Amino acid sequence: MIFTWAFYLFVFLLPWQTKLILRPAENNFNEISLSASHALLIIILVAFFAYKLAEKRNLERISGLWISLAVLELAVLASFFFASDQLLAFEHYILFVSGIGLFFLLREETRPGHEEEACLKKENIIYIFLGSLFLHAVFGIYQFLSQGSFACKYLGLAAHNASLLGSSVVETASGRWLRAYGGFDHPNIFGGVLAIALVLTAYLLAKKKNLSSRQEILESIFLFIFYFVSFFALFFTFSRSAWLALALGLVTVFITLLRSRDRWIIGRFLALIFFSAVMATIVFLPYQDLVLTRFKAESRLEQKSLTERKQYFGEAQEVIASHWLSGVGTGNYVTYLKRQDASRSSAWDYQPVHNAFILLWAESGLIAIIAFLSSLFFLIKKNRRLVLPTAVFITLLIIMLFDHWLLSLPFGTIFLFFILGLI
Repeated sequence: MIFTWAFYLFVFLLPWQTKLILRPAENNFNEISLSASHALLIIILVAFFAYKLAEKRNLERISGLWISLAVLELAVLASFFFASDQLLAFEHYILFVSGIGLFFLLREETRPGHEEEACLKKENIIYIFLGSLFLHAVFGIYQFLSQGSFACKYLGLAAHNASLLGSSVVETASGRWLRAYGGFDHPNIFGGVLAIALVLTAYLLAKKKNLSSRQEILESIFLFIFYFVSFFALFFTFSRSAWLALALGLVTVFITLLRSRDRWIIGRFLALIFFSAVMATIVFLPYQDLVLTRFKAESRLEQKSLTERKQYFGEAQEVIASHWLSGVGTGNYVTYLKRQDASRSSAWDYQPVHNAFILLWAESGLIAIIAFLSSLFFLIKKNRRLVLPTAVFITLLIIMLFDHWLLSLPFGTIFLFFILGLI
């Protein structure tokens, strides 16, 4: 019972960035810190694996998935010895091990057919996570509408203002507009998490047929409220990658639902999409100049963003060309760039390549990226006929193709394995 509630507390704390900074740095990529959720996760994992060693229940059999994850862990460990900042590399290695441990815990304790023995329920985990994220969605809407936010170190919240340099904004003829951060480090991170959560919610809403109990009615009401509040919050992030990820995730849900030929579920899902389109139109009309600015990408800031992304890909090609087998060390990509060229004016001029797969290759080498891709292949192969895993996987894939935070930041690494464990 204590283990169950401790894990549910971890799930609730996961989206919050409350942390103890152990080694400050000029940017988040070189900072060494310990977040409240990660500290709790480590305690949970130690207790969980101690219990597993003591009991004799059969575990999930060794398969290609687990072999791939074992090779990935070893490759990340090996890259530690090529890192110039080994303390930072050690932190990232611990994050990978914790993430894989979390993945195993979720797979083991939520396995179908083991409900009586398992102490965790997948739907409870999802609802708790959505409940925590709902607070971020409300806060994100407030941030955009007020065009500012307050700081609170106890909640891991940073202050943001559209007039300050470094804030993520959309720049139009009407001025600078602050994008919604929620409680996250960047609007793209907030948008990516919301996109995955919205796909989860859309599926849960579509599959609810019978509302025979008070609990089911309350769950449906919560899901509807969460969906539309988070939908608005996602819009206000103005994250193009998150918008694309959500769109393709919902399309995947629809295509996979068609295979079931359940007209009631398909009809309910289409009704949800219709109302989503109506709400998107309503919120688009007053802010269409901001949306068009993001899509046309002709303004000064949009052009700067595109130019920088091309530069980051060019830098990654050079890094991989010279360190294709070993990588430059897990978590050390930005450190490596600065050691190669220390002439840039700002610490934020050093950024990871905006593609999680390329970043993993550059940091941990060829074997690591092959092992990671293999683990994703085995995971989706096993669940390819199921609606939720396929849709969430596609949403996650789009985010990884267009951004780096799932492997460059502590929250992202744990969140990645958390979502993979759920599917």
